[in-house]
Amino acid sequence: MWFKQTKAAFVAMGFLALSAIYLAARIVDMRMTTDIFRGFFDVFIIAIVVIFQEELRQAFERLALRLRGFGRGPVAVPGPKEIEVLVRTAGKFAREKTGALIVLRGKDPLDRHLEAGWDLGGMISEALLESIFDWHSLGHDGAVVVEDGRISRFGCHLPLSKESSKVEGFGTRHAAALGLSERTDALAIVVSEEKGTVSAAQAGELVYLEDIGALQEKLGAFYAANAPQTTGGKLRHFLRRNIKEKLAALAIAIIAWILLVGL
Repeated sequence: MWFKQTKAAFVAMGFLALSAIYLAARIVDMRMTTDIFRGFFDVFIIAIVVIFQEELRQAFERLALRLRGFGRGPVAVPGPKEIEVLVRTAGKFAREKTGALIVLRGKDPLDRHLEAGWDLGGMISEALLESIFDWHSLGHDGAVVVEDGRISRFGCHLPLSKESSKVEGFGTRHAAALGLSERTDALAIVVSEEKGTVSAAQAGELVYLEDIGALQEKLGAFYAANAPQTTGGKLRHFLRRNIKEKLAALAIAIIAWILLVGL
């Protein structure tokens, strides 16, 4: 799943191909070839750390966040009222062609990816969002961050996406929304001031939303996925998701154990 989420499947395929060659060389006792491959595998871990340092940092951050969450009470999750406010405000911004960028935090920490901006801590409301994204406001060009039903910060600058093909024809707000979604599990809602359209960036994908109903459905699914679950619910969710990837990982582990340990 890590290779899939980081779009590094080509690295996994290359490593598996080299591993197959190495095992074949061991079977036919090609000593010079196996010695060369041993030297490669010695530096492979260092190469992985260098190539995927950003992804590894995110993985450790998520692990630390999970450990820190043990023993704490349930996290406050916005209800229908907050979703209604966001949907109604985004629809008004689209009609009036008011540019806006609203980030909804998931489970990953965002502080490392946010630059500039001001702390706020205000309850979500149409009046507050409209005042922030009014063109007279100093923070109207930045992003608003929503956490636990409150606007925690505004006027923030986000990292821009490296996937230029996905934001071709869009503005800086869309590139920033996509860039943050590539690094975290946050959901970013973007309103274009040029076209008056509403888009959503999540999991490294930028999707155009046809109407307000699609936005409401997107927000509902996001908040449902991040709502606190019971222990039984978490276990069922874990067992039901990514079944193919789990079976593939188990098969690779068993085959590797038989070939490497059994030889």
